Amino acid sequence: MTMPLLKRLQHARNAALALVVTLALCHPCRAQAPPVVMGGADKRVTMIGADGVETFSFVAHEGAVHSILFSRDGRRIISAGADGVVKVWNVDDGSLEQAMDTQDGPVYALALRDDQTVLASGSSDGRIRLWSPNTGKLQKTINAHSRPIRALAWSPDGTLLASGADDRVIQVWRADGTQAASIVGHDEAITGLVWSSDGRSLISGAADGYVKLWSTGDFALASRYKASDKSLSAMVGTVDGHLLATAASDGRIRVYTVTGKGLSQVITRLLEREALCLAWSSDGKVLVSGGADRALRYWKGSDLSVIMKVSASEGSITAVAVDPR
Repeated sequence: MTMPLLKRLQHARNAALALVVTLALCHPCRAQAPPVVMGGADKRVTMIGADGVETFSFVAHEGAVHSILFSRDGRRIISAGADGVVKVWNVDDGSLEQAMDTQDGPVYALALRDDQTVLASGSSDGRIRLWSPNTGKLQKTINAHSRPIRALAWSPDGTLLASGADDRVIQVWRADGTQAASIVGHDEAITGLVWSSDGRSLISGAADGYVKLWSTGDFALASRYKASDKSLSAMVGTVDGHLLATAASDGRIRVYTVTGKGLSQVITRLLEREALCLAWSSDGKVLVSGGADRALRYWKGSDLSVIMKVSASEGSITAVAVDPR
């Protein structure tokens, strides 16, 4: 055997061995990654399995997908987009089950009540619409804001719905559509709303860079935090209410612990480009981000170390949700 041929064989063997070692090292990391669904500027809804491989992908809307979520049992995906339509999809095969047309501009926010009987959508016309996700029937329309709605959140017991909009106002609504509170507490548009797990606090994030906690007894300001010098683009809390994550236009993702006394910052990570959307796994161990770089990143919730990165979109990733099962 000639020396050049031997060297080529040795090089090939080493490369193959390196590949095996790389896959072996990545396998435990990938096992921690939950299934994820994302929506993007490319109009598509895409399901990514726990192994980081695409399960299905299809054009879902006539424009960007602005919001996406799973039903509580993980059997359905609900998406909303620039076309003003809210759609319900079957997780197993991606088939369309319901289509709810608001007939009046883009839908930017969705929130499904825990009992899965009422779906709230927030639109560019400032209206909240309450739907039956099972039948697609419109139950109620609320004239909520004077500007586009960017955030919606149901209280844990399902009795209150909070909404936030470009008009800088947080509104709180009872389940029957009557107003429970109105809060003017930010200098810029509201971009995120999260209830504490016990329902005693409402947390808001805004384009002014502040995160604020409101006591739900009288909706008075309990505490505030300067999360960023730039606009907050996303804010999500874990199911148990112990962790809160924010993303800002400066490219930073921050994770806070939530206590009875307020927030304390855990850790920060800087991305080259802004994260536009965030989602927690149901156990709070994994945070998933998507953004302008067209990649999903899976972060370990405790220290924001990277578990996995998936380049999975032809445009910016604008919405993401984690399978709750």
